[in-house]
Amino acid sequence: MARVILLSLLLLTGCDQSDSGLAHLNEYLSRLSTVTGTALELQALPRFDLAPPLPDKAGYATNQQIDLIDFLSLTGCSLQVNLGRRNTQLGRTASPSQRLLLDLEFLDLAPACIELLETRGDTELAATIRVASDDRKQALPSAVFDAVLLGAEWRAFWHADSTLGDYPQQTSSVVEQTVTSLSAMTAPWLNGNWSADNRAFELLLSDVRAGDGGELLLATSQLVWALERANALLTKTQSERPLCPFGQSTERSRALQRVVQQFFVGNVQPWVVSLRRRAELIHEPTQRLETVLTNSVTQPYQDWVMARDALLLQLTRMTRQHVQAVQATLTNCQQD
Repeated sequence: MARVILLSLLLLTGCDQSDSGLAHLNEYLSRLSTVTGTALELQALPRFDLAPPLPDKAGYATNQQIDLIDFLSLTGCSLQVNLGRRNTQLGRTASPSQRLLLDLEFLDLAPACIELLETRGDTELAATIRVASDDRKQALPSAVFDAVLLGAEWRAFWHADSTLGDYPQQTSSVVEQTVTSLSAMTAPWLNGNWSADNRAFELLLSDVRAGDGGELLLATSQLVWALERANALLTKTQSERPLCPFGQSTERSRALQRVVQQFFVGNVQPWVVSLRRRAELIHEPTQRLETVLTNSVTQPYQDWVMARDALLLQLTRMTRQHVQAVQATLTNCQQD
């Protein structure tokens, strides 16, 4: 029977569940405690807080300022409109994504403006624009990182409410397409192609805000919390109240097998499988996006990525550890 349970745990591919994963976990823990006669350790559900770091700066400051006289001398240059927007109140308080779009437009328009100024013989102003362009070009990777991976939209993507409902049943593949599109859009900017579709970029960020990365991390943390408690309970049972002290199956061991089969294999494991599928869907495009921006990633963000990925690895690791804990608890229980 134990072998049948093991095969069910490892081979189950999942099915639809409409109830809360946390509710299934709590019911399973309660049943385990009842059939083993071992009390659960009192342990509150940990407070979940695994959001990306906040930006540590308000954005870079250009080393070269273009004063009012220079600005007025740019008549005929499309760049004049860009600088005008940057110097308005809205421009000075713009979000990282809006500042990035202004920088991309500046870089895209600067060469033609420099050429026009040199044709007019205004070499000094042309040199000023060139320095300002080089300055923005050097800072562009950080500007993209700030706008995309440190922006409010990305933090919202990894934020979760305190309750999950039937997550991840009501999700779609839109998040994968959105993050993949962000990678495809930002990569050319870092390779000298500064043309940007402002509306498309802002719409992608809006879609990112609605993503479910935070729900995935919250659900995973709940699973880890519950299975750690379950494994501790089974370990305590083995040492203090073994199910089969004389090497033969007992009513307690048979009851444990039924509980594992019905409440873990039947309820918890399908939820775990759906979480793993969701993790694969979200994690792969996320890694691609982070790889595109790898040269600008800060240490706090790297630390967050390591914590995030370590948690997601537990989706498989904790399930295997629980299978092993069940096996160990039943190891001396020979089948009748």
